[in-house]
Amino acid sequence: MTKRLLILAGGMASRMKKALAEGSDLDPKLLAQANSVTKGMIQVGKNGKTLIDYQLYNAHLAGIEEVLLLLHPTDSVTQEYCEELMKGDKCWGLKIFFSRQHIPADREKPAGTADAVFQALSQQKSWQTGRLIVCNSDNLYSVKALNALWNSPESEALIAYNRDSLLYPAERISAFALIKTDKNGYLLDIIEKPTAEQAAELQAIQGTLGVSMNIFVFEASVFLPYLAKTPFHPVRNEKELPTAVFLYGEGEGRGFYTIPMAENVPDLTSKEDILVMQKYLEDTYGEF
Repeated sequence: MTKRLLILAGGMASRMKKALAEGSDLDPKLLAQANSVTKGMIQVGKNGKTLIDYQLYNAHLAGIEEVLLLLHPTDSVTQEYCEELMKGDKCWGLKIFFSRQHIPADREKPAGTADAVFQALSQQKSWQTGRLIVCNSDNLYSVKALNALWNSPESEALIAYNRDSLLYPAERISAFALIKTDKNGYLLDIIEKPTAEQAAELQAIQGTLGVSMNIFVFEASVFLPYLAKTPFHPVRNEKELPTAVFLYGEGEGRGFYTIPMAENVPDLTSKEDILVMQKYLEDTYGEF
């Protein structure tokens, strides 16, 4: 079976476009990029390497053979950049495909992550059967995480990151979605924006708090029907991937299998994250 990775890069990056606090040491070149290109194309690495370069590198090390990038319809940079990588044999033999998350006429922004996955697979017929990993474009997931998902004993699974291992400000971590499982490790619920009381109650039951960082593996033909019927969130007005995952559990009688993991997941959501990401890449990848 071909090992595949779908990277969701079709968002508006509205938080990245927000003003940076005064007194920052951020390179003006990177500041300009943060305001003009997608997060994956910001040159946070050595010698002008983008975040996507590192995502592709980790995919290669994990044995991924094909990558599908789901892009915003107005993104005029990412596809050309990756096509040049393939032409120049600079992406380790990875075959890269592209889909676009088209925006309905009655909306100003994309319709959410479940819609993104559905559109990506709908536009690539060969990806509508077989297993694949799906993840965000603004996180750098480890080779370990990619391997753990692909080698999962269950076809449908997600990583449950130990909340204490995430190196973010406490206020930010407290807002991350928490994972509730049954005694066998199968998903019961993903609790979005949990309260302190919900977190304490869950920790008392499970011993540790597992956090969803939006990285999943599934069989496309099985999961596509649940993506197709995912409703809009009543408050955020988006079709969200965790909702589709929850629908799968209801429909199949058992939720996604959860894989515990204790490691940090570098993030590139806002301008403040750029310097943190740069240091992480330098410390972890050296001169790559």
